Amino acid sequence: RPPIFSDDIGYRLGPRLNAAGRLSTAEKSLRLLLMRNEDEAAALATELDQQNRERQEVEKQILAAATERIDKSFDAARDAAIVTGARGWHPGVLGIVASRIARKYYRPAIVIGFDESGTGKGSGRSIEGLNLVEALTRCADRLDKFGGHEMAAGLALREENFERFAEAFRSTAHELLSEEALQPRLRLDHELAFMDIDVEFLRWHEMLQPFGNGNPQPMFFARSVEPVAPPRLVNEKHLIFRLRQGDRHRRAVYFDGASNQLPPPPWDVAFRIEADEYDGETLVAMHIEAVRAAERI
Repeated sequence: RPPIFSDDIGYRLGPRLNAAGRLSTAEKSLRLLLMRNEDEAAALATELDQQNRERQEVEKQILAAATERIDKSFDAARDAAIVTGARGWHPGVLGIVASRIARKYYRPAIVIGFDESGTGKGSGRSIEGLNLVEALTRCADRLDKFGGHEMAAGLALREENFERFAEAFRSTAHELLSEEALQPRLRLDHELAFMDIDVEFLRWHEMLQPFGNGNPQPMFFARSVEPVAPPRLVNEKHLIFRLRQGDRHRRAVYFDGASNQLPPPPWDVAFRIEADEYDGETLVAMHIEAVRAAERI
């Protein structure tokens, strides 16, 4: 049985346990964690996996609708924050949607869903440099309630206050964020050539586990990388590359990369690595975080 890493908990187990609570209640997740019968546990795990697929579909639909709304009015030179909302958006997935929007546009993002009575529940995700709770405090007279921390928050408001809140939040973000803070930047830890990426390097890398907020996974970069062939599109949003640096080739995955405009190669790429178990063999998986046109040294 392959070893379990923090990514397995965060990106495989966690979403499935959370899916039930996002769409209804967390009862099945609790029952699974308390279950001692292996067959019954397997059946519950299958149900949770199906609920997670349903959650992904709901999230996909809301993200598409939100992105369409944003693209009609968003101006990167003008807008320091994004606020969007609509009736019928499921509150259980709005935090995930807000996170994706904040990452895509590199702006603090608030996403709100309203029910038939006009009661709205929303989630916010921030970027470095803006304390979300501080910003919401300045807009508190437009909200029924809110809470959270620097990078994530939840809120409630009436539909008739939506436009007033959106205007106030965008204005507050404009005051608190400098132009420099609105430029996305990656913190790169080390340059890593393809020739140095092997299982032995991975072994040392994995000694730094577990990764998380207090111990972020190292971010590497490689210069003058070229695609061997056009990328393969997966699930309409992810890209799988075969990349070349000199005489070394590597397979790489760019999650949500289909939404980004790739420059002409060669490229400089920022990436992370992790262990990938395949057919009993440990391989080095390469996950691209950003791509830019290669700079001359």
